[in-house]
Amino acid sequence: MIVQNKAVIHLAEQRGFLSSEGQKSYVTFNFGEYQNEHRKPFGVLQLWNEEILSAEKSIELTVPQSVDVVLVPLAGLIEYKDSKGTENFISAGQIYVTSLSEGTNYRILNPFEKDETVICLHMWLTKTTDIADPTEQITFNLDEINQLLPLITATTKPYQCYIGKYDGRVKGEYTLTDNRNGIYVFVITGAFEVQDRLLHAKDALALWETESIDFEALSEGAILLLFEISGEFSA
Repeated sequence: MIVQNKAVIHLAEQRGFLSSEGQKSYVTFNFGEYQNEHRKPFGVLQLWNEEILSAEKSIELTVPQSVDVVLVPLAGLIEYKDSKGTENFISAGQIYVTSLSEGTNYRILNPFEKDETVICLHMWLTKTTDIADPTEQITFNLDEINQLLPLITATTKPYQCYIGKYDGRVKGEYTLTDNRNGIYVFVITGAFEVQDRLLHAKDALALWETESIDFEALSEGAILLLFEISGEFSA
């Protein structure tokens, strides 16, 4: 029997919203002009934005501390550039992870010239060591259904990441590698029940003080993204 002691739901419609010409950001944690006393970082997870960019539009940021930037395009192709000289294209079906030191500037661009909107999940996770992890660009295959696919599992990082696509009514379970860690589950598409809580597309659930979680897909082809995260947690 699973005993769950702590949980916070982040509903899609309760996210912050920032916009400028051709660019929209749906913001889960405190970021820029969006500040909410109940949306402080979850462990080392500092930023979780959904970025929507029109053709040839971009966002440019400078990291205030050493972080891993994680990008997961949901639709289309993005271009990544930073002040270290790194430049890469990342498409839907891939995850991109790069370690940036404090003060590094980077840009996320929609490279299409017209009529093509791109959507991307955009995360910051605080680095807890001085190890310079290599940049990773990982392709995953969601045709491998009804299982959690490992995306980021390096022991040098204070987090791990998995993605899974499920048929309706298929159940799954995830056991933490360290029960001092927390879990952050984000529904990309469809609906899931996670630890007896209903989550629709773009909803998320933060959990801690638990050893494992159970979930069940409530729709066909439902997709979730799961992070196991170290750090300090509070409601």
